[in-house]
Amino acid sequence: MVNGPPRRSLSRGYLQGFTLLEVVAAVSILAILAAILIPNFGDYMRRAGEAKCAANLRGLNIGLRGYLQDHKSVWPQGPSLNEEKAWETFWLQTLEPFGIGPQVWRCPTIQAAYTRSDTPPDKHPKLHYIPTMFTAEPDIANRWAKQPWLIERSDAHGNGPLICFPDGSVKSARRVLAEGAG
Repeated sequence: MVNGPPRRSLSRGYLQGFTLLEVVAAVSILAILAAILIPNFGDYMRRAGEAKCAANLRGLNIGLRGYLQDHKSVWPQGPSLNEEKAWETFWLQTLEPFGIGPQVWRCPTIQAAYTRSDTPPDKHPKLHYIPTMFTAEPDIANRWAKQPWLIERSDAHGNGPLICFPDGSVKSARRVLAEGAG
C-alpha cells in the first residue's frame, strides 16, 4: 500500500474556500478598474497611433539625412510631372537605399481609416507624409530650423497634421501654431 499525504477532514477547518464577502470584494475591485480603464482605451489607442506616426516621421528624417550626406547636401529633386503616382514612386525609390521601406511612409491611423472606408485599395495613397520641396541649392534644407521637411497628409490624430523639422523633432500643427503665437 502506498502512503500518500494525510487526509484532512473538512470538519477540522483544514480546507477553506473563499467566503462570499471575499468574492464580492474581488469582483467589485475588478469592476472599478474596468470602469476606469475602458473609457480611456480609445485615447490610449489614439496616442499609440500618434506615437507610431511620429516614429515614422523620425525614421524618414534619418533617411533624408543619409540622402543629404551622400548627395552633397542637395535635397532630392522629384520628377517634373505633377502626377501623384510618379511622386510616390520617386520618394519610395529615393529613400529605399537608406533603409526606408514603404511601411515607414504610412501612418497607422490613416491606414486604418482607409481600410475601414469603401475606397478601393488601388486608390489609397502610398505615402501618408508629404516631403517639402527645395531647390537643388546645397544645404538649403537645413537653412531654417523651423522649415518643415515632412508633413502628415491629414489631421489623423486630432491636433492637426504632424510636422517633422530638420532636427528630427515632430510636433502637431496645433502645437506649432501655439508656440508661434506665444
